Amino acid sequence: MPLTQSTRDGHLRLLVNGGFTIFQAAEYKPQLLGVIDNADEMLEMDLSGVDEIDTTGLQLLLLMKREAALQYKQLFFNGISPAVQNVIDMLHLQGTFDIQPSIQGLA
Repeated sequence: MPLTQSTRDGHLRLLVNGGFTIFQAAEYKPQLLGVIDNADEMLEMDLSGVDEIDTTGLQLLLLMKREAALQYKQLFFNGISPAVQNVIDMLHLQGTFDIQPSIQGLA
């Protein structure tokens, strides 16, 4: 499964593998929103396994940020793959995504 949930230091961690494009959007969106609903105050999203992302995938990441903020939860992105980093850089969204090396030790 391209989306894998685990816990680390008591916080929910989501690992994304494979493509994160328009072709996966319909499948991923309800799963991703459910992850936010079930997370405690902090959620870590590891994007190191993403080998392809398009603007639809980026929109899902922005949606997750918004939904987490609306629920007063912190969402951290880490393990950014080169594919994700290229899209973030190309669209000048570095400031929008507060990329963290890991939330481990932040609590």
